[in-house]
Amino acid sequence: MARVLLIDDDVASLESMRQMLHMDGHELVSAADGEQGLVQARQLRPELIICDVIMPHLGGYAVLETVRADPLISGIPVLLFSAAMNEDARTIALRRGATDVLAKPFELAQLRDAIRRCLGQER
Repeated sequence: MARVLLIDDDVASLESMRQMLHMDGHELVSAADGEQGLVQARQLRPELIICDVIMPHLGGYAVLETVRADPLISGIPVLLFSAAMNEDARTIALRRGATDVLAKPFELAQLRDAIRRCLGQER
């Protein structure tokens, strides 16, 4: 399975996703904010970054733009999620370089499908 970096300032949401991904055998690394997430991304070079859009200090769009601008990590797929993910936000995220997006709350099956799409493993 894949090494996945989860970036979310909501501890409960982070733990819930960690449990879901652990069940599927993914190697998990987490960060509580965007700045810490970028450090982790550069050090560990995960196969996928899953990042909340709305976070203090450095939100998901800023993380995405920084990842895409950094040649060391620009090729890593980025899955953005948010409770505010409507069609306009989805379009903005994809135009800015997100590989995929999810609206919170999401089911385990939706997360699994999005991860497969991001990793190019669609059935």
